[in-house]
Amino acid sequence: MKKVRQGSFDFEDKAWANISDKAKDFITQLLTYNKDERPSAAELLNHPWLSELANLAVDESLALSVLDNMKGFRVDQTLKQATYAFIASQLLTKGEKDNLAKVFKAFDKNGDGKLSMQEVKEGYLEHYGKVMSDEEVEEMFNAVDTDKSGFIDYSEFVVAAMNERQLTSNDKL
Repeated sequence: MKKVRQGSFDFEDKAWANISDKAKDFITQLLTYNKDERPSAAELLNHPWLSELANLAVDESLALSVLDNMKGFRVDQTLKQATYAFIASQLLTKGEKDNLAKVFKAFDKNGDGKLSMQEVKEGYLEHYGKVMSDEEVEEMFNAVDTDKSGFIDYSEFVVAAMNERQLTSNDKL
């Protein structure tokens, strides 16, 4: 932090070894010491690294599996819900988390970090090629939106997207 405050930092630490050059460039621009030389937020939103992340290809079969699991998701007991949330947040592999994050980002069209009913309907249409009725969306939302916020946040999405068999497999437990 001292180096950042002084406007003098580098990416020599081993923690940066697997970080792309585009990501490092983005961070460098964010940390430009002189505010007059620092790019605006609008300019940074058009940075190649963010554009690349926004256009990640989604595995179609994974997206369909996620939609099926969300549609059939039911949490009737508070303890069961808490257990699934813990498993999903702590015990998923990096690959599982990365794949779910890609699907979530593909559905989250406005990039606000939560899914609206409309975004889920559009995702369903995009990946299944058919319209999901308002009743089906509401039923799914009532099951998945456990905090009743009117949106599905990422943690609710992860729990609902993984099927019960995956979350409660022997290697997870």
